[in-house]
Amino acid sequence: MALPKYEQIAADIRGRIVRGELKPGDTVESERELQDRWSVARATVVRALDVLRREDLIETKQGTGSTVKVRIPLARTAGERYDTSVKTGFIYTAGEHADILSAEWVPASEDVASALGVEPGAEVVRRHRVTYEGERPIATSYSYFTAEVAAAAPRLLQRERIRQGTTRYVEMEAGRKPHTGRDVWTARLATEEELRLLQLDGPQAVSETRHIAYDAEGKPLTYEVGINPAGHWARTTEYQMNV
Repeated sequence: MALPKYEQIAADIRGRIVRGELKPGDTVESERELQDRWSVARATVVRALDVLRREDLIETKQGTGSTVKVRIPLARTAGERYDTSVKTGFIYTAGEHADILSAEWVPASEDVASALGVEPGAEVVRRHRVTYEGERPIATSYSYFTAEVAAAAPRLLQRERIRQGTTRYVEMEAGRKPHTGRDVWTARLATEEELRLLQLDGPQAVSETRHIAYDAEGKPLTYEVGINPAGHWARTTEYQMNV
């Protein structure tokens, strides 16, 4: 089945950005030019450009049209990656990719057991990855899953990329949709292994995020520990101040 026209337009522009045909600061074709080239209504073009804005690939200013953004590579949280997967079918945005370093059974440590609701030492699946923006590593992370989840989602034990991401894949295979998430943030010095994986000169500060996704019954689906180097992560919260 062919993609909707707006997704075809977004994919075409995204591809040119990834290949370097459109560079940061370059102007994207105008809405009128895209309408004419694709033979579509303006609303379709507007929707395509909105997809690219949500992916942080372009910015639009009144009177100047849309231009390719200059981006500081930022590692995203597990929840943000899941949201991207739901919207686009892919966990990573243009320019991002991951190397899966391992996918294996390991005994659950105390923190993993507590997060997943299993006994310490119980066998769980651990996936270890490094995420890149272009050629630059911007994060390393470990994802953990119970034996029950792994039985329903066998690709978790294969050392290959799962294009829609592990949480979305578990949802599709096991029928357990993530309902709530819990993130705990901290900052610390990188370990020797993290310095090597993230290509850092030590000592260096990193942020560590411990993420748990729960289904509608409150059962944990996944536990992830993500490590991001300084300068490649951001946390934004909004809250009411006039209570």
